[in-house]
Amino acid sequence: MSRTTLRTRGPRPRRAGRSRWLRALAGVGALAALAAAPAPATAQEEPAIETVTLPSEGSPLVAVQLMLDVGSIHDPKGKEGLAALTALMVGDAGTGERSYAELVDALYPMAASISASTDREVTLLAGTVHRDTLAEYTDLLVEAVTSPGFRAADFERTRGQLEAYLTSTLRSANDELLGLEAIQDAVYRDHPYAHPPAGTVAGLAAITLDDVKKFYRENYTMANLMLGVAGGFPAGYPEALAGRLAALPAGEAGRVPLPEPPAPEGRRFTLIEKDAGAVGIHFGYPLPINRSDPAYYPLMIANSFLGEHRTFHGRLMQQLRGDRGLNYGDYSYIEHWYGPPFTSNPSPGVPRRQQYFSVWIRPVRPETAHFALRAALHEVDRLRERGMTQEELDLTRDFLVSYSKLWAQTLADRLGFHMDSRFYGMPYYIEEIERRLGEVTVEDVRRAVREHLSTERYEAVVVTDDAAALAEALRADAPSPMTYDSEVPAEVLEADETIERRPVRPTAIDVVPVERVFEKVPVLGGG
Repeated sequence: MSRTTLRTRGPRPRRAGRSRWLRALAGVGALAALAAAPAPATAQEEPAIETVTLPSEGSPLVAVQLMLDVGSIHDPKGKEGLAALTALMVGDAGTGERSYAELVDALYPMAASISASTDREVTLLAGTVHRDTLAEYTDLLVEAVTSPGFRAADFERTRGQLEAYLTSTLRSANDELLGLEAIQDAVYRDHPYAHPPAGTVAGLAAITLDDVKKFYRENYTMANLMLGVAGGFPAGYPEALAGRLAALPAGEAGRVPLPEPPAPEGRRFTLIEKDAGAVGIHFGYPLPINRSDPAYYPLMIANSFLGEHRTFHGRLMQQLRGDRGLNYGDYSYIEHWYGPPFTSNPSPGVPRRQQYFSVWIRPVRPETAHFALRAALHEVDRLRERGMTQEELDLTRDFLVSYSKLWAQTLADRLGFHMDSRFYGMPYYIEEIERRLGEVTVEDVRRAVREHLSTERYEAVVVTDDAAALAEALRADAPSPMTYDSEVPAEVLEADETIERRPVRPTAIDVVPVERVFEKVPVLGGG
């Protein structure tokens, strides 16, 4: 994968005694004294915590984010979910000095919290607080991160939360998230990304409290940590906080090497059988680029033209929902999309060195699912064959440049995108979008689409209540004509005649009961 070289977080000279003095501070109320305090001249080597600051003097709020190079790719085999469980035991549990209930009570008057989330590559511990209570909040944050309590009651509670997410939320309550997690497991078979960050049911059951303590000691280190601070913080605050976090072990810099993602072989379908009133469709495959690569930006324009998330200007949305009334949402992606249906814009805090292309079609009536799949594949083929006109490129580029500004409206989001950009080793992403898109030509888009979009090889996941019937229809590959309850334009009917006969030609079809999904690795198929 092409990727800009990341900044190394190796050791650098620090003045002896200063970090020790900082750690001795009971809070951050003495920041003025900190800024003026003399330091001994003797030099020594100590790992530095990489820090990203985004000051805004007029803001009454301060956002603090701790991004650790620790994700589900670090889960030991057979103990999937250990990274996520450890994060909850740090950010959503008691400390060495107070119980979880006491921590919640202390945070409540500040209208603040310590959120803990884990993705494939990183864990994020974060919060936003009014600057008047920043000192008190910082004390609690440092206490949670540097001296977690690791109580048995918290362990059972947080492990239960993760298990409930897998078995209740994903399997039962949220078909949208079920499909999103399942397509990733399909795309990344036999790869470190190949299980949800929440783990598997069997993996969580195998984890012990000692496993969590060991994982914390080995991975919650200064070398793995990037500190971000934004807003109306006082002078010297980031340095003081970094000094207090230096109570963590030094650790060793360097991210876990990732193998190349598996290339799809043909068109493999996984049908997840579930008692559901509608059908959800995902198909996709790994991409060899991420946002640090110049080739990403022509593809970004093409993808937006095809199916920008939660917008109506994409071809998928116009053709499947607008002209045919097939379903609610029809979108495409060239990055992982975090947290639907709760997010309308791309979320910071989930950077990944490896990304994937996917198309999302749901919810679809069972009788039109075969046609909806064909229609989505038809739109990808159309983009490959025709590319974009100059007018289409200009309109899409202007939309994206303006729209992307909305992705970083809050203090925490702006800080998050800055930290993600540091992860990728690139300039600030939101500004890079405008700069890069301004250089894209029609030929750039055509080249990117021809190179990176395909309907010849992909993984597909379909959530349906009659998997056997759909499997039979897919294998037969017979026409799937559409009927409409109201009059539709003649050009739509004419296009339907082509779409309903478009070959799908599945090369493999696996039927998996929903009760088996996320039970153990491999998550889909293979037992």
